[in-house]
Amino acid sequence: MFLRRSLLTMMVLAVTLVLSGCGPGEEADPTPEAEITAEEILAAASARLSETQSLRFSLDIEGETYIDNAGTIRLVAARGDLARPDKVAVDFQVQLFGTGTVTIKMITIGSESWTTDLLTGEWSSAPPEFGYNPSVLYDNQEGLGPVMGRLQDPVLHGVEDLDGMEVYRVSGTASQETMGPITSNTMTGEPVGLELWIDAANWNLHRVVVTEPE
Repeated sequence: MFLRRSLLTMMVLAVTLVLSGCGPGEEADPTPEAEITAEEILAAASARLSETQSLRFSLDIEGETYIDNAGTIRLVAARGDLARPDKVAVDFQVQLFGTGTVTIKMITIGSESWTTDLLTGEWSSAPPEFGYNPSVLYDNQEGLGPVMGRLQDPVLHGVEDLDGMEVYRVSGTASQETMGPITSNTMTGEPVGLELWIDAANWNLHRVVVTEPE
């Protein structure tokens, strides 16, 4: 996602939100039968995310994305936890030289980041190519919340079952400029396709699929 010289065809982000406090999203209890627009659902989900104090995320990638300029360390997946305003703990699953998969751990606090060494597992300051900070996902200026508000031509596809939850599925497109911050500008071309699954009971965002154009 955040990586140099990448060819990223699809990004699947499954997000489980851990909320702190109450907000407008908890006062309304939408039902599948209620008449509601895609824009209203996206606005409610964006507001819900803006009040979220911590979240857990899971990232899966289809395509080839590398964390080094030489193209030898391929990102396969990532799992992590974020806490406002600037704390991140994440495990990256990477593939070395097309062989087996190993895990790199990273911790970020503010502007400082540390990672584990691929060979020894010991902690040290993160190299420059690990400059992506996943906390941008819920940034109130450039994160997923603002992206939902800037979605072009959103379409509501109805209510679906997602792991036992009733969720609204909304799709739309976004510009390369809009998607740049949360993908570290690795997605090229326009428009970028998005699908979002939003809880019909509390507006939690549970899954996002981001697709790079051909």
